[in-house]
Order: sequence, then C-alpha cells, then structure tokens
Amino acid sequence: MIIGADVTHWARDEGNKPSIAGVVCSLDRACSKYASRLQIQVHQHNRVSDEIIRGFKDIMKDLLLAFRNTCGRRPGKILYYRDGVSQGQFIQTLTEEIAGIQAACIDLEEDYQPKITYITAQKRHHTRLYCANNSDADRSGNVPAGTVVDREITNPISFDFYLNSHSGIQGTNRPCHYTVLWDDSDMSPDMIQLLTFYLCHTYARCTRSVSYPAPTYYAHLLCARARTMLSAMRLDWYDKNNPPKLDMIQKKLSQNDKLQNITYFV
Repeated sequence: MIIGADVTHWARDEGNKPSIAGVVCSLDRACSKYASRLQIQVHQHNRVSDEIIRGFKDIMKDLLLAFRNTCGRRPGKILYYRDGVSQGQFIQTLTEEIAGIQAACIDLEEDYQPKITYITAQKRHHTRLYCANNSDADRSGNVPAGTVVDREITNPISFDFYLNSHSGIQGTNRPCHYTVLWDDSDMSPDMIQLLTFYLCHTYARCTRSVSYPAPTYYAHLLCARARTMLSAMRLDWYDKNNPPKLDMIQKKLSQNDKLQNITYFV
C-alpha cells in the first residue's frame, strides 16, 4: 500500500483557521485508485498551525480497512511519502506518525506488523542540477528526467537523494529532495529510487512524469479541495473569543461514504 500525506496551513492574515491534513492511499496494484481522508487539527499548545498529523492512528486504521475491503487482503508493505515536513521536524513527525501506523495495525490484528518505509519529499530548497556536458542535457538545457544524485551533495549520515523526475519546459528544474527516515522492509537504495521515479509517471492529470510522486500530489490536491470547501463556509475566523466549532467543521468536511474510496479530488 502506498500512502501520500500533506498538511496545509493558512496565512496569518486569514484569521485563526486550523490546519487541514489530507491522507491518501492506493487501493489497487496499478496505483491508480486512491482512498482519501481529511482531518481538521489545531496544535496542542494552542497554536493554529500544526504540521504533525494528530490522531494518525484512526486515519490509518480507516485506510487499512478500506484497502482490505477492496483488495481482499491486508497490505504486507506500506510505502509512505510525506510532503511538507522541514528538516527540523523530521524526528517529531517520524515518531508520531510511525507510532500511529504501528498502533493502527495492532488494532486490526495483534500479530499484524507490516514492513514500513517512510520517505519525506521536499521541494523548498535551493539545490539545482546541471550537466557537465551540454550534449547530455535535454531540449530545455536541464538534466534528463530520471537523474538521481545520492552522493557528494547529500547527507553523509542519513539516506537521502535528489531526483529530477520530470522534463522542464522552461527554466531550470528544481529536483525533489527525498529523505528515507524509516525503512524496515530491506529495500535497496536503487529500488526505492526507481519506485519513486515510477510513481512520478502515475499522475492522472498529466501524460508525462511530474516533479514528485503522485500520492503526494494527490494529498496536496485533497488539501486544496478542503481549503476551498472551508472558505465557502464563510465562517468568522477573526473572533478569538467565539471561534467556530471544529467538530462541526470536521463533520462538514468529512467526505460522503460514496466518495471516500474514489479519487474524486483529481
């Protein structure tokens, strides 16, 4: 099972709107059908923005049940792509969300312990890749799609790599920076990089490869859809003494049962 997750935040001048977490998971072998779940969340220390997905156990349990009901069996391996996490939040996010996945699996069956691979995807960096010889570049002057750099400019301690998975139309491409924070499935570095590149070709809105894996793109689209729905509610988010009730908002944002296991957000 392949999972993508993202958390979207609001600008400070948009009131005290809460963060919105979106999680998607694949439901077939071709990774073309995805289930989705949304969650409204507020930081534990009364801050509005919160990057860590709270209550991840309940979300994962629901997605695991959807996978089992659709495929007829439980997943043996879970590949999790997480978007929007800065380097300073790696340990805290990993601790919270890996524990949520493991707890959800134990709740389903006591002896159920699937192999988990946790990968973060980052696009907010200043690293650019160039070909040493112009003859090796593509038509736009960028490095060819599928170029991987996993040495020299990467972290000497942890496993991270840069992958330029798309062909640029104009300007210089920005490669995606991936960091493998957890991997007990014994996947080789080449396999992780190849699988990540393949997932960049499964994005339903494009006939070519995109800049990062489709599950993370779908999680981003899911959060964007939730932002639109929340804005359409026209609630008063500037009144700190009487803010809108989050339970009511969560109920309104929750997808219809017929939509939860359909890739409607694409």
